[in-house]
Amino acid sequence: MTTQRPDIEVGAVILAAGLGERMNHARVPKPLVRMGGISLLERTYRTLRLGGVRGTIVVVVGHRGDEIARFARDRYLDVKIVENPRYRHGNGTSVLAALPHLPERFVVAMADHVHTPASVGALLACRGDFVAAVDTQPAYADREEATHVRLRCGEVVAIGKGLEPYDALDTGLFVCSGPALQQLALGPQDELTWNAFKRLWLESDRMIEACDIRGAPWIDVDCSPDLRRALDVVMRSVGSGSEGFVSRHLNRKLSTPITRLMLTTPVNPDQVSAIAFLTAVGGAAAMLGNRWRLGAALVQLSSILDGCDGELARARLESSPRGAVFDATLDRLADGLVIAGMATGSGSERAHWAGYLALTGALLVPYTRAKMEAEFGEMPRKLTRFGVTRDVRLAALALGALVGRPLPTLVAVAVSSNIEVARRLGALSYSGEQED
Repeated sequence: MTTQRPDIEVGAVILAAGLGERMNHARVPKPLVRMGGISLLERTYRTLRLGGVRGTIVVVVGHRGDEIARFARDRYLDVKIVENPRYRHGNGTSVLAALPHLPERFVVAMADHVHTPASVGALLACRGDFVAAVDTQPAYADREEATHVRLRCGEVVAIGKGLEPYDALDTGLFVCSGPALQQLALGPQDELTWNAFKRLWLESDRMIEACDIRGAPWIDVDCSPDLRRALDVVMRSVGSGSEGFVSRHLNRKLSTPITRLMLTTPVNPDQVSAIAFLTAVGGAAAMLGNRWRLGAALVQLSSILDGCDGELARARLESSPRGAVFDATLDRLADGLVIAGMATGSGSERAHWAGYLALTGALLVPYTRAKMEAEFGEMPRKLTRFGVTRDVRLAALALGALVGRPLPTLVAVAVSSNIEVARRLGALSYSGEQED
């Protein structure tokens, strides 16, 4: 796959002019229907920005366009609204209406298609004049409803509804060269759908490069049942990819349904971080008062809720460095309070010393990770998959409180956490020797 030149500004056009007839029961235009806490239009906009689109984003409107334009202004979306008076003649006319307002290279996206930023990023890595994101192993899309694509040697050779045989599905995501599209002699046409546009391109002996996003979470939202399926797609993609052992095998099974409920409320990720922190504070206070079982329940609940804030941010495409720093700061403070609560509540001087060592390890484990990622990029997965991460430490503290054994628990957390730090430093030293 060829690589796009980094100096080329890439824009995007979001097609939002259609009638959305299968969503006529909704009180708002289809692009403004909410799914997972935000409108389809906002989700598409955020997906494009997070996927790497830095240039102008044009939203082409037609049916109930004034409502969509007002919504974009009220939400402060950094988009240019373009009205297409010919929207009833097909969404291909919307692409043509947007061309004068776009940079040389741009993405074409549908307002009612749910994608991930990773899929946009994969598409932007291609530099053909016309590139289509296709899916050879669709997991969620309706194969019968979707546009079919026939491939040959990495190129699209045929495309259309009901095409047989076919090799992939058209995902409704493209990157195009404006000057190349303008060279296509369309002639006077009453109807011009985007699919017809693509077929005319192929008939003129031009190439459509295929970008296979095989198995990626995406879906075309046509009707109300699709909204529920789209939420499944979104929840499929909320994992951080760096969860510890307890998070993967226990917490996620509980946090994901909670996050799904939160998506129907106005609660934001920072508020969830604060709730998780206050829950941990309650656990620490309970341990301080020798209410060990209550403390155990609250500490483990805080660990589960600590996964919800990240899931919620990723589901709404609201992840930010500011939110990550806020969450990490509260996590470190909560760790200190929980360990201090257990050590002080035990009434044992040896538990106090074990608590100091446990707290040292609990602070150094995330610090070494943050420092290694800052210096070297992504931390090797072998150092996190079975490591003594925060979810593991909190689970150990909760279990120790549940059985009323604070001293052995603090010793175990202290030893395992500091061994984890030593393991990471050892791996770092070994890596340096290998480079030498």
